[in-house]
Amino acid sequence: MREALKKGRISRALKKGVGRVTPDLLEEMIRDAHRDRFFSLLHFCRKMRRLVLGREAVDRELRRGRVYLLLLARDLSPRSKRMFGDRGVPVVEVGTLKEYGEAFSVKPVGVLAVTEEGLARRLFFVAEKLRQLERGNGEHGQR
Repeated sequence: MREALKKGRISRALKKGVGRVTPDLLEEMIRDAHRDRFFSLLHFCRKMRRLVLGREAVDRELRRGRVYLLLLARDLSPRSKRMFGDRGVPVVEVGTLKEYGEAFSVKPVGVLAVTEEGLARRLFFVAEKLRQLERGNGEHGQR
């Protein structure tokens, strides 16, 4: 990444100057873009009525077999994570109780479910990319 920035490859690829961008800043920009995409997809799921919020509602949909993806807040209690984590449905841990609550103008919420398969696949892909970016390993370009 450092070499690409130094040699102007990123500016050429984007077809515009990026100014003085450090590898850390570039990583942050990429991470923010993935985070925005993730929450944008969540809002779309909600608008399409394919997103369920809260433990009771999610549990009800799980029992009905309508859940294709579970979203658990990273700061959800370990007990709750165990309770929802072993249901035979893909699970991703992205976001926090507060972030999910603020995103949907509700109380903090830590358990969400996507009830449409195609949307679940897209969200899973973006969530996994975001998780990899957030985890990182401190060595630029080694992802």
